[in-house]
Amino acid sequence: MRNRYTFCSLCGGGLQRDGLNLACTRCSFVNYRNPRPTATALVVHGERILLAKRKHAPFRGWWDLPGGFVDRGESMEEALARELTEEMGLRVKRQTFFGTYAGTYPSPHDPFHIVTAVYLIEPHSEDVRVLDRKEIADLRWFSRKELPRRIAFDSNQKVIADFLKRTGGRTSVA
Repeated sequence: MRNRYTFCSLCGGGLQRDGLNLACTRCSFVNYRNPRPTATALVVHGERILLAKRKHAPFRGWWDLPGGFVDRGESMEEALARELTEEMGLRVKRQTFFGTYAGTYPSPHDPFHIVTAVYLIEPHSEDVRVLDRKEIADLRWFSRKELPRRIAFDSNQKVIADFLKRTGGRTSVA
C-alpha cells in the first residue's frame, strides 16, 4: 500500500514509515495504520442468502453482504443493528456470532485494511426492501446455486466461502 500521507497532522513535519505505521520526524505523533472496524451480516432465510447491490464505488453494481463501519461508541452488535435498520428495516429473529475476518477497502485515495465481525442473522421474514437508496441499489435473496460471481470485498468472499464450507454447500443454517 502506497503512503499518501506525507506530513504530520499535528506539527506539519515529515512522515516516515515506522513498520506499518507513519511516524513524524519532528514530533512524537504516530499515524497508526490499524484496520478499521466493520460489522457484517450473513442474513440467511431458509435456503437463501440476502445480498445488497452496491450503488457506489468501490465495487459499484457488485453484490455485498449487508453491514458497514462501526461508529465511535458503538459495539459491533449496535453498529450492525443500526445498519440493518437504516438500510432495509430488517427485524432480527436470531443473531449468532460467525467469526472475524480481515480484509481491504480499496479506496483510490487511501486504501486501508478492515477487520469485520460477522454475525449469522435469521430474520423474522424474508420481506425486506431498500430503505437507503443512497447506499443500496437493490436487495435480493440468492440460493447457493444462484450466488453471483461479483461479490464486493475480499473479506465478504471469504465469509461466503466459509459459510458454504461449514454448511456442506447448503445455504441453510440447520
